[in-house]
Parts: sequence; C-alpha cells; structure tokens
Amino acid sequence: MRFSRVAIALTLLLLAAAAALFLYFFERHTEEVDLGPGPEARRNPFLAAERFLDRLDIPHRRAENIAVLSTLRKNDALFLASSSQIYNDDRLRELLDWVEAGGHAIVIAHRGGDGEHEQDLLLNALGLEVTSGDLDFYFNAQIREMFGEDADALQENPSASKMMREHNRKLAEQENKNTAEPEENRAEENISGQPRNPDVDPEKLVNLTSDSGASYALYFNPHRVLSHEMMGQSAETDLDGYLLRWVTFQNFPTQSPLIYHERGRGRLTLMTDGALWHNDRIGEFDHAYFLAHLVGERNLVMITRPRFDTLSELIQRYALELFVAGLLALAAWIANRSRRFGPVLPAPASERRSLLEHIRACGNFYWRQQRAENLYEKTRAPLLYKLGVRGSLAAERQQQLAESVAAATGLAAREIFDILWGPAPRNEDDFTARVRSIQIIEAAL
Repeated sequence: MRFSRVAIALTLLLLAAAAALFLYFFERHTEEVDLGPGPEARRNPFLAAERFLDRLDIPHRRAENIAVLSTLRKNDALFLASSSQIYNDDRLRELLDWVEAGGHAIVIAHRGGDGEHEQDLLLNALGLEVTSGDLDFYFNAQIREMFGEDADALQENPSASKMMREHNRKLAEQENKNTAEPEENRAEENISGQPRNPDVDPEKLVNLTSDSGASYALYFNPHRVLSHEMMGQSAETDLDGYLLRWVTFQNFPTQSPLIYHERGRGRLTLMTDGALWHNDRIGEFDHAYFLAHLVGERNLVMITRPRFDTLSELIQRYALELFVAGLLALAAWIANRSRRFGPVLPAPASERRSLLEHIRACGNFYWRQQRAENLYEKTRAPLLYKLGVRGSLAAERQQQLAESVAAATGLAAREIFDILWGPAPRNEDDFTARVRSIQIIEAAL
C-alpha cells in the first residue's frame, strides 16, 4: 500500500516537470495561409477594382443591363464587361448617341469560342473583328505554378519530359544552396523580398502615356486581339467623320488589344482583355491606375453580370395593367358574342334553283312556244323502239300490242293505244298524264 502511494507521487511529479518544461520551451508561432478568394470575391471578379475605386473616392455603382443607358448623364462613364450586351440596333444607336453627347464607354470585346459565328453589332459598326493572337504561357496557371520562370522555355523545347528533368535538377540545386546558406540570411531575404510583377517579355507590354505625362505599363492577354483592314498602314482611320485609333504590339503592327474611338464630345474605349481588372490581375503592372485614368472624375456605372427581369417579376410589376387589359378583353368578347340588334336574320335563300324547278321552267317555255307535240314525239319514240315498232302497223296489230302491254302494266288497252299512236296532247294536264304513263310502261318492260 505504501509502495503504490510512492509510485503515484512520483508519477505526478514527473507529469508536473514535463508540463513545466513544455511551458518553458514552448514558443508560439503564427503563419499566414492563403486560402484563396473569399465567397464575395468568387461571386464578383471585379471586387478588388471596386475596392480600389472606393479608396480613390471615385463614385461607382452596378447596373443590371444595358437598359440603364436611358438614365445615364452626359458626363458619366459606362463599363460593359462584354460587347455582346448590345443586342440590337436600337441599343447600339442609343450607346453611340450617348457617347457622342459626351459619355465615356469602356467596352470589352466579346470573346466567343473558336468556330463561333455570333454577330457583334458594335464590332461590325466599327469595322473590327476579334482574331487569335500569340498565346502566352503566362495565362496557363498550372504551368506557371509548376515551372515558374522556366515556363517560357516550353515554347521552344518540344520535349516535355526533358523539360521536366531539367526543372527537377534546378530544384535540387536550389534546395542544396538554401541548405548551405545560414538560416539568418535566408530569413532576411524572405523579409526583404517584395512582390513583383509577373516575369513577361517586355516587348509584350503596352506602354501608354497620358496627356498629363503619366505613363502606364499594361499587359494584355495576347491570345485575343482586334484587327482592322487599315491596321498596319496607319495609327488611325476615319469612321463616319470620327477618328478610330488603335494601340498595337511592338512586333505585331496588325494586332491591337486597345482601340479608342473619339466620337463627338465623348470617347469609346474598346479592349479585348477585361481580366486586367479581375481580382487576380488588377494588382499587376499599372492595371488599377489605368482604370482610374479611364474613369477620371466621372461617375462609373458597371455592367458586369447582366440580368433581365423574369416573367414572374414582370407579371408582379405590371399586375394592375394586366388585370385591366384582361377585363377589357373579356368585355370585348362578351359584346362580340351577345345579341345587339334583335334576333339573327335567317340565312338568305340560295340563288341556284333546283333541278325540278329547272325542268318546270323548260317545260313552260316549250309549251308556250307550241312545241308540246315535238316534245311528246321525242318522249314516246324510245318506247316504240323498245317495243319493236318500226314504221307503221296495221290496226289489228296495234290493238294486239296495246292489249299485251296493258296486261303487263295494268293500264287500259285504250289508254295505251292513245299513248303509242294517238295524237299529241292538247293541254298541260293531258301532257303530264301521258308522260307519267310512258314512265310506267318503261318501268314495266
């Protein structure tokens, strides 16, 4: 029992000593870890640009779609993230008229995929088209992250495996060098190191100088550029009485990433690379200051993600108008279907007469023209032919034939004799009765 108490006491003493040593030698270390863009920055790629404009006290706001043109003032600035937002001729004319009155529009040329034949109204009006330029490896984030400054060598080295081996060798040499250097020197180097711009070919930088003398170094994505039929022959051209000027690369005089269109008292700035002012690139070179230069002292209206009202929103907004229009349509339908002038008139009789009326009219006409005898002869001639009568018969033979026909039809022999060989009828009733008897005889035979 005594031994167990001693063991417990020693254990507690050891734990206390370990805790004291840990607290004495423990040193708190803080390390910053880049977790990437936050939720708001992922939703809005121009968040950093907006924060930069706030720092410079440049007023700005976001609009939903191009319909905001009707509310802009003449001294405002408009940023369109894509020229495809100008979707019809009316919007194009409204934009150009606003620029001519003094507005400043900054438009990013629509970057359609390869093989896309979508029409761009603004580019067509300026005589421009978007073409493929020189693809720079700086915009391939995965290659840049893996190879760093050696990524440019991939454009000249056809063997990717050889490039990988060379890259690994350089990494091993750098690691050995860092191990050989004193720890304090490397720490000092990390502290004194300053963020720098991406390592790109200086010839691919676009250097601009403003009227005030300020210079701006910009790096446009050379994969998409603008071209014009007059590009390479002069630095500007005339377009409907206004100047169209372009800024070209040093080695590509027929390709331009930036074009100015001086129109009236305003200006239209057209660019192929709107990612200059995205969160991940606005801090490079002079991209942020160039945005401030373009906006100046104007109020900036940004249309980055156009949004249009849905059908439900339109119904809610114009519910009263739709209700009134429905009531008017219902009243018009009821008025159209109701009796407004008494009972409906009967349909007019057809102007075409029946076959019986036509026969009666023909009979009356022939009767008045004294042609009843000719009609009757034409009617009984087929009957005589059917009975086999050819020419004249003796009285005895006529009597026998009349009696035989009378036995077959049920008519009187004297009546049949008058029908076949008697004189023509003298009145309408007699004519009708004889024609009826001829029909009876033909039916019986």
